[in-house]
Amino acid sequence: MPKKKKKWMSEGRKTQVILLDDRRLDLLVQPKLYSTELLDIVASHFNLKEKEYFGLSFKDETFFIESIGYLKDNATIELFYLQAKQSIFKGYVEVDSETVFELAAHVLQASFGDYIE
Repeated sequence: MPKKKKKWMSEGRKTQVILLDDRRLDLLVQPKLYSTELLDIVASHFNLKEKEYFGLSFKDETFFIESIGYLKDNATIELFYLQAKQSIFKGYVEVDSETVFELAAHVLQASFGDYIE
């Protein structure tokens, strides 16, 4: 009779580690694994002896909705606005110069209200 795998052994998240030279390592990571343990696994796989000089960072694909009208909660709308503003400001999202000025006008209006002479 074949042995059953323990439930916690089969659960995990697909994770891809990308090194600075673009080498990739696909892993199934257990939810309770500490980041230091993950770094140990990666260092061991790539035969990295001095792992104390390196670390891990988390990257997630950003999802943009088609219309802000889909959002119902005011806090979600505000956070979505702040994320979009920051993404444009930091250059994560490319925007042509005409659109930048239009968006800046919207930011000013959202921050200070309608312009009154």
